[in-house]
Amino acid sequence: MKVLTCIIVLTALLVALPAHAEQVDLTMAYQKAQEYDARLRSAKADNRAYKEEIGKARSQLLPSVRTNVSRGRSATQHISLGHAYPVDFYNTVNLGVSVRQPLFNLPALASYKQAKLLSAKSDVEFKKEGSSLILRITEAYCNALFAEDNLAFSKALVQATGEQLAQAKRRFKTGFGTRTDVEEAQAGYDTAQADGVEIFNSVEFSRRELEDLTGFYPEKLCKIVPEKLRLVRPQPDRVESWIEFARLGNLSIVSARQEEQIAKKEIQKQKGSRYPTIDLVGGRNYSESENNYSIGQIYDTYSISVQMSMPVYTGGYVSAAVRQAQAKWVKAGEQLSWQERGAESEVRKYYNGVVSNISLIKAYEQAVNSREIALVGTQKGYDAGLRSNVEVLDAQQKLFASRRNLAKSRYQYILNTLMLKQTTGPLSLADLEEVNGWLTSSQ
Repeated sequence: MKVLTCIIVLTALLVALPAHAEQVDLTMAYQKAQEYDARLRSAKADNRAYKEEIGKARSQLLPSVRTNVSRGRSATQHISLGHAYPVDFYNTVNLGVSVRQPLFNLPALASYKQAKLLSAKSDVEFKKEGSSLILRITEAYCNALFAEDNLAFSKALVQATGEQLAQAKRRFKTGFGTRTDVEEAQAGYDTAQADGVEIFNSVEFSRRELEDLTGFYPEKLCKIVPEKLRLVRPQPDRVESWIEFARLGNLSIVSARQEEQIAKKEIQKQKGSRYPTIDLVGGRNYSESENNYSIGQIYDTYSISVQMSMPVYTGGYVSAAVRQAQAKWVKAGEQLSWQERGAESEVRKYYNGVVSNISLIKAYEQAVNSREIALVGTQKGYDAGLRSNVEVLDAQQKLFASRRNLAKSRYQYILNTLMLKQTTGPLSLADLEEVNGWLTSSQ
């Protein structure tokens, strides 16, 4: 009954998949993700917002023009020595315009330079998120392919254990086998069926993860062609060279270095607030009957002046702000060192990962060939009565494990290769298309 239930569940899940659907390669999935991925869209909006900081800071160095207009109706009653004079009603008009041009303002100048650094840092963060999307979409795609490979291996194992069960039953009926052989074969078949249902669920989960990035459900994926997969050691073939590349081009390091410069500008801005600010101010004011002393009189005034403002005592605010900015600068420097050390560790990790993956792929390829030959020999030995059913099932399981490890090593090689490149700079569309060239349409 348990076996029947597993078969029904697995069959229902297989039928649930569409029989015909458009095939999605890695490049197509990336193009969809560029339009759909929330992290990338958020980084793009953040980048636009930071670019506006330049305009805001520049405005503090450019002329500002202000105008004021007022028109009203007033009434004034004059009382002298107890005698109240008639109320005077009159219209009032006031027009004014002023222009202010900063001549010397150290905090505003430092803010403008700081805003340009913030914009540049935002560009790096946006580029970093774009590179991350290439890696995330590749990882999700490889996870989906690995799950499908596992499912294919599981189906093959189910078929092999099913044939082994049928053979054990035939041998038992003819008197050449034992009840134990049949029960062992039945147990192997049941286990393969149960594992198949679990593996199918992982296929669905991995495709949903890909859907979260692209916005659509990928019903058919392209497979890796082992003959196209280029197993090449990193060039240059020295990990120290890759570490040097990372110190110059790693986006996390570049961003941390810019953050240190931003913190340094903050120190200059806070120190600059101790110095005077000098502005050139010009204006014109026109008024009619502005108050009760100028009823019926018109004034048209022009003025131009140089104004200076300088803080004398701020209660220790400026000194505290400078010390705070210096502490943030020290923090930024330590974060830069942390990023440099982290990048060096990542380079060594992914460099060694690529090298070891090449060796693992070759070793597992040989292991698969050996396991296939061993399985054939064990099966023949079982047919001749020289091997037990347990040995056949064990050989089948080992072959399945070797094939799974081989597939896993190939996908890990792809991811380690991209991760190594990402430690030295942003990934590009060319890197993605190179991986996509290792795929082919599945049949």
